[in-house]
Amino acid sequence: MRWFKVAAIVIGVMIAFLVVSSVVGFLVEAVIAVLAVAVVVLAVKVAVNRKHVSWKRPDGEVRGPRYSRPLRRHNTRDVDDELARLKRETGG
Repeated sequence: MRWFKVAAIVIGVMIAFLVVSSVVGFLVEAVIAVLAVAVVVLAVKVAVNRKHVSWKRPDGEVRGPRYSRPLRRHNTRDVDDELARLKRETGG
């Protein structure tokens, strides 16, 4: 009878280990899936909020920023004077 109790305890511990390890494994996989979904949702929100991707445009056309302005043109005389000054200062 004593060995029967020991065997029952060992079998109970093994079953408990299998159940606990299955639950822990499921929880780990669920957390990984939730994190993956959260990353995708966050990426889509950022893309839509920044207006880089428009769902209304065909083929997922990418747009540039709204506030693009033309580049400032420097006066050529100022650039030449500055270059000459730098050459004099560096001895080149």
